Amino acid sequence: MSRAAALALLGVIGLLMTAADRGDAAELRVAAGIGGLRRTGAWTPVVVSSTTGNMRAGTSLQVSVEDPDGQFVRSPPAMAVDAGEGRVAARFSVRFGRPTGRVRVEREPSGDVSAGIVIEEHRLGEPIPATQGVVVVYGDLPAAARAVRLVDREQGTQTRVIAVDPRRVEDGDGFTEGASARDYDAADAIVVCGTVVPLLPADVLAGIDAWVMDGGRLVVVSGTSAAGMAMAEDPAAVAPSAWLPGRFDRLVPLRRLGAIEAYARAAGLVDRVPPTGLPMPAFAGRTAGVVELAAMDGGAGLPVVVRRGRGLGTVTWVGLDCDTEPLRDWPGCDTLLVALLGGRTPSGGDRPAAENAAAVDLAGQLTAALDSFPAADGHTPTRPIPFEMIAGLGLLYVLCLYPFDWWLVSRDGGRPWLSWLTLPTLAAAFTAAAWGMTAWWGGGRAASARTADMVDIDAESGRLRGRAWAAMLAPDNDRIDVAAAGADGLVEGGPAAATDAAVSWCAAAGRGFGGLDAAVPHPSLATDDYGYASSLAALDGVPIAAASSRIFEAGWTAEAEQPIVTSTLFRTGQGTLGGGVEHHLPFPLDGCRLLHAGWLYDLGTLRPGERYDTESGRGPRSLASAVTRRGAIKDRDAAVRWDPVSTDVGRILEVAAFHAAAGGTGYTGLDAGRLSRLDMSHLLSVDRAVLVGFAAEGRRAATWRLALRAGADEVAPIPAAATLCRIVISLAAEPTP
Repeated sequence: MSRAAALALLGVIGLLMTAADRGDAAELRVAAGIGGLRRTGAWTPVVVSSTTGNMRAGTSLQVSVEDPDGQFVRSPPAMAVDAGEGRVAARFSVRFGRPTGRVRVEREPSGDVSAGIVIEEHRLGEPIPATQGVVVVYGDLPAAARAVRLVDREQGTQTRVIAVDPRRVEDGDGFTEGASARDYDAADAIVVCGTVVPLLPADVLAGIDAWVMDGGRLVVVSGTSAAGMAMAEDPAAVAPSAWLPGRFDRLVPLRRLGAIEAYARAAGLVDRVPPTGLPMPAFAGRTAGVVELAAMDGGAGLPVVVRRGRGLGTVTWVGLDCDTEPLRDWPGCDTLLVALLGGRTPSGGDRPAAENAAAVDLAGQLTAALDSFPAADGHTPTRPIPFEMIAGLGLLYVLCLYPFDWWLVSRDGGRPWLSWLTLPTLAAAFTAAAWGMTAWWGGGRAASARTADMVDIDAESGRLRGRAWAAMLAPDNDRIDVAAAGADGLVEGGPAAATDAAVSWCAAAGRGFGGLDAAVPHPSLATDDYGYASSLAALDGVPIAAASSRIFEAGWTAEAEQPIVTSTLFRTGQGTLGGGVEHHLPFPLDGCRLLHAGWLYDLGTLRPGERYDTESGRGPRSLASAVTRRGAIKDRDAAVRWDPVSTDVGRILEVAAFHAAAGGTGYTGLDAGRLSRLDMSHLLSVDRAVLVGFAAEGRRAATWRLALRAGADEVAPIPAAATLCRIVISLAAEPTP
């Protein structure tokens, strides 16, 4: 065989091997997000599956996605399992920090073990920007998309609707989202049509319910379909019946529809309903929650719109099948859903957020505040060097080279030899200036860390939700090992179950420098891939550059063994609170306040077992005035203006905790951003009260482990503010005798 023929044969063999590798990679399917759509910066479910036999059950896999710096973050390992019908799949939970959608899949080889780990890269479609809202609709409900457009037009927001119709899910494709509340992190609100509830998998129903319990807002559209939701026999599908405002009794015809038309601000419903009336569900016993709309027929009132609390979230039920005839094309369904999704804001309330270079939203302001390290050992406070200073120094350097240096060398006939002196001098001078700038802003400090946290407790279920943030400053190029978990001793008896903790990077939203939707990744001098250990609770080997910082966020959930509060609180006829409350946390609550509707009660310091009675205590005052610290300014009642560059971490969390109640963007000029998931304003208008205070005795909601690998010891974090505690209390139906 000639040399040319041998080379040609080797080339053909190489092409065949490459084609085989590509074919093997193409046999893997990577699906991410809800309904195939994902949101940048949110926790996202990812499913890697195969139907061709190149991945077997029991195969260990890992996926990697990019963080805001463009560094790949490797997930904890997961085992592929048999998903039925010849399909093998592995499930992951990741956060996409870049809009590129690049996913690396690392798996064990299906054949020869000596072949090593197989690495394949997949690219997903365009994501939903982090600055846009997301409403997920399960069912075929065209009115939802029209209602969202109306809300956006009213509030100056941008919202994307993700429509998931179980009747159109391809066979073998299944649902990417599962039973974890983290899978639905991208959603700001979820709408579920009762007609498709029987078609939804049990784990999806359980995941939506867990998301609601964790603080989500659920809208259930269920008229005649309420009967099917109530008769679910599968114990795993108990969630749908829990979303109804009572125990379903029967369907009754409703002929007087004027109240529904008035609420929806639309006419023509009477012309669509047959003379026999509109079938409506009736419930046995008392309706749970606040009846926002009731229709009278035959002397009895039928609830049509009911809002109530569930865990740390809310469920809004509407007793109309807006996804079926005769209501599907009724224009009133659009305006009805506008009210259910939080539209119809009062005049002078919410308004579009102002553009601000310092913080695009409250979440960005919080991270900027944490990234400001206080002075220590006689040094100046450590803060990130402003971009304006860096750009100005670079521009001045260019101007010194040209035209100043050029003019100095070329004047009087030219003196080229002088450039051998001026160029090193300029380079040394600007290097010293840059070094001094770093020392001035960095303060010459050793490694340090600042943290902030808050904990929310649902007194009825005993569910705890913790959120925490940490900023880490390193003096040299290094790697950080980061871990977070719920703090021990936070409640009496401790958590009843292991905490479900997850730690991740933290970055600002938007397309700005270092933003989640930026066209190019944030440049880093310590670019390298890193990953999780055996779970989402610990990150290993996060790279960090010298004299720079990294910010992390963490979340966890747990269950309390002992009751958190003893309450006899109820709502009076005047809309205020009656009764009393006492908490059983193992520490006092400082600056304690009791919130409901538009009222706030000042309790001062409330110790464990100490009872507060609304009759003997100080009377209520306006909630909005208290949160905005409204007072007399030059003989005029006015709120203290919000400072978008403030570094008061405690104040930022205090406002974010009830952002909408404080006036929303009308007060702060900033969207809540990712902190909107912590806003409990929607709970204040239903059958719930919230006890708010700061944990005394230095109690923390989360335990951080921050260790630099080059250092011998862990870095002890310094709390930036006291832990904010919020306890959600169910109101009694009537005064306790």
